[in-house]
Amino acid sequence: MLETQPKWYHIRPFDSLGWHVGFWNFVGGVGFTLCGAFGIAQSQMWAEYQSGCSTFWGGWAFLIGSIIQWIETLNR
Repeated sequence: MLETQPKWYHIRPFDSLGWHVGFWNFVGGVGFTLCGAFGIAQSQMWAEYQSGCSTFWGGWAFLIGSIIQWIETLNR
């Protein structure tokens, strides 16, 4: 995301596919990090459920980022 922005605080979500690739991969990374964090408390039923949910939406976020990156690659 930072490589497509002119400054770190000036986001460009509307005119850059590269920004969206970075954003969705960041969301996927957060999801997989939360999966591991909730995995520590597996004895709790809510933690097991949240671990599964964060894996699910983290995987979908990586899929969205990969599709956008594929589109960006084909439209060069």
